[in-house]
This record gives sequence, structure tokens and C-alpha cells, in this order.
Amino acid sequence: MALFIATFANGQNQGNIWIFGEGAALDFNTGIPVVFSGSQIFGNPIQMGDYLYSEGCTSIADSSGNLLFYSNGEKIWNNLHQVMPNGDSLMGFYSSTNAAFTIPVPSSDSLYYLFTTDAIERYLQNGLRYSVINMCLDDGKGDIIAEQKNILLLDTVTEKLCAVAHPNGTDIWLIAHKHFSNSFYAYLITPSGINPPVITAIGSIHTGNVGFYNGCGTAIGQMKVSSNGNKIGLVFSNVNPAIAELFDFNSTTGTVSNAMSLLTDGSEYGIEFSPDNSRLYTTNVQGVFQFDISSGNQATINSSKTQITNAACVPAPLQLAPDGKIYVARCSDFLGVINTPNNSGLACNYVNNSLNISPALTSTSLPAFIAGYNYNNHPVPYCKSTGFENLSSPGGITIYPNPASMEITLQTDKPFEDAILILCNSVGQKVKQIKNIFGQTITLNRGNLPGGIYHLCLMQEDKILLSERVIITD
Repeated sequence: MALFIATFANGQNQGNIWIFGEGAALDFNTGIPVVFSGSQIFGNPIQMGDYLYSEGCTSIADSSGNLLFYSNGEKIWNNLHQVMPNGDSLMGFYSSTNAAFTIPVPSSDSLYYLFTTDAIERYLQNGLRYSVINMCLDDGKGDIIAEQKNILLLDTVTEKLCAVAHPNGTDIWLIAHKHFSNSFYAYLITPSGINPPVITAIGSIHTGNVGFYNGCGTAIGQMKVSSNGNKIGLVFSNVNPAIAELFDFNSTTGTVSNAMSLLTDGSEYGIEFSPDNSRLYTTNVQGVFQFDISSGNQATINSSKTQITNAACVPAPLQLAPDGKIYVARCSDFLGVINTPNNSGLACNYVNNSLNISPALTSTSLPAFIAGYNYNNHPVPYCKSTGFENLSSPGGITIYPNPASMEITLQTDKPFEDAILILCNSVGQKVKQIKNIFGQTITLNRGNLPGGIYHLCLMQEDKILLSERVIITD
């Protein structure tokens, strides 16, 4: 297990505003989701029984948690809920699982990539495309740069997209899956642009009955990457049996390996990792299920499968939230919530009608985010990163090695005097603390900490000397 420092400064609070479904909107800035109005995501949803079928969407806030924009893959709205001047005629489709996905341009405060995918209803014809938003345009409300709109990146992709930070803390991986293929396409996004993809052919071929959307029916369903960047999970249906798979992901190289088939029950759609990456959740026609993936052994993982509830709709997406809980879209005016997703089995505390968002509807929609990107509300104030530079550093603090195997060292050229070092996990819980630090060197052993994103803070005389994000990977 290695511990290293990340400088993924863009992630702070930017996942705190969720706009999704049919007029649904949540604000997580206080640590508790608050329903608000104004969302313009309605469109012309497909009637599916008693439910409105509107799926993929994205929303993003600034580093203070203020809404910047949101999209359903066809239009993009600014923070005043107005369509941006050049924000219509996008080539995604609102019923795609990941119709829209936002990634900030690394090292930029004003530029964002908006990725879109097409849907099975249109036979995936528009593929994976991107547009670039400049928040300096339209008097600071943002707009798509005219010359950088609907640029084709990959044709005939599934409806699946996910993303995670590179271990260097700056770059970001966008991961897509080719349809009629078993190939993953991992695009490294750097300050210089989008690199050519790392292509890995592994796992099941995503294709289906040619009589059902010309074989495109298997394109639906979520794909997620764990917050520590070590695993990818995906599901798809419209084949018999339905498919759920777990893979290893190398967030340094972008390669995918070690395919594992998971037990399914039909009509698989939703998938999500717990904050500590020990559990994997899926949804299907039978309800919500949990797998303990900590063993890394396929047989053991499958034997751990536990039904959490039989109350779900199909499709039912899952999304990890800023409060460390996993939310379940239930095709109604309520969201289901897995309150303690790190816990085993029924101890995860699923509540079906947990959050009333009426008069809005969840439909089959939740916004998508970079993994580990959107749970940054920390109840311990000094665990909340204010960036990744040293703050009032006493003569400069060096953290090394980078990466490290079992321990990390902090070195300063000016001695610490009764300093305190605190390490908090991704949901703000204090997991390690060292008091009464004197001298010029501090050594922190990671012990039995699981992989994930952490915040390291060094304090002296109630002043923050250092506030850094650290990541532990397996």
C-alpha cells in the first residue's frame, strides 16, 4: 500500500449541488441535503409506465459550493437556470445513462470539459463528444466556446462514463467503453488537453439482441471507478443473464485488468462503491444488493452478496454523495438512502423513502461526478482543505517520499513546537492524530487504514501550518 500527496485542488465542494431527474435539485453545502427549486431539466421525457424516463445529467459548483452550470446532454444551463447563449444543440441524449459528464480542465480556474454520450434510442449514433465551457464568457455566467463544441472523441460508445484523479494529483482519467466491443478507453486529461486513449480489451463484449435497438440495448447501465482509483465496476442488461463485472484499474497507466463476473438477477442498472472502497452496491429488478469486495477473490465476493432491499425501480442509478451516503433514484418523489455504506450487509442502514424531493421527481436520474470528488464537506473544520499549498509554513515543510510504502515523513528546517498532526478520512472523520510534536521531523505510519482519500493537517498554536490532501492506494 502506498501513500502519496495529491494536488487535486479543483475537487473542493464542486460536487455539492445536484440537479437531476424532473426538476429535482439538492444543495449539500451545509452537510445535509436541502431541496431547492429552479431546475430546468424536464425536456420531453419518455413515458415509462407511471414514471418519467429522464436519465443522464451533470451539475458542477465552484470551490465554494456555488452552482456554475448543469446539463442533460442536450442543453446546458447557467447558474441563473438560463440556457447558455451557445448552450443548446448538444449531441448527447437525455435518456443516456451518462448523457453528460463534467471534468474541469486541470490547472484552470475557468475552463471545463462537458462530455456527452448518445442513447440506445438513437442507436448510439452520435458517440462520445466534448465541448469546452469558458466561465469567463457571458459576463461570468459561462458559455461553450463556439469552435470547441460537439467534438467527436469516439464513435459508438456505450452510455457509460466514469472518471478518477491520476495519482499525480493534477490529471484526470475519463473512462468510456466501446459498444459492440469489450474495450475500455481511458483518456488522460492534462492541462495540455485530452491525450489519446489507453485501450484495454477485457471482460464481456457489450452487444445484445440485434432485434432490440439493433443490438445497442446492452449499452445502458452505470460504470463507476472507486475513489482510490483501484477498481472499476459496471453493469448491463438486455442479455440473459444480465452482466455485472468488477475489474482492477491502474490509475497510473490507465490499464484495466483482472475481470471478475458478479452474480446478477436481471435488469442490472446501478452500481457504486462505498467511500472506503470495501463494498460494491448494485441495483436490479429485485432491489439493491451489496458485495463485500475487500477479499479480492471472485468466489468470496459472490458469496457475500446480500440483498439490502427489494424496493427499487428499474432503472435505478446510485451515487455517492458529499455526506458519505449513497443515494438511490427510485422513479418517484423520494430518494432511497444507504446511510452507512461502509458497513456490512443490512448494517448499511438503507432507508427507502428517505428524502422527499416533491414536487420534483427523481425519474431514473442522478448526477455523475469524478470518483471521490464530491464528498468534501468535513465536520472537523481543520480537516477541510483550503488548497494544496503550504499555509504559513514554518520555514517550509517537505513531505516525502512520494510515493511512500508504509509511512510518510514531514520535514521542516524550523523546529515544530508542540504541533498537532491530524489525518481525516474522506467524510471528515478523524482517523489518526499525533500530539506534542517537537523537532524537525514527523513520521506518520498508515497502519491499517483502508485505501481512499484523506486530508492531512498540521497545526501549531491554533494555526494551520499545512493542509494537504493525501491518497492511500492499495
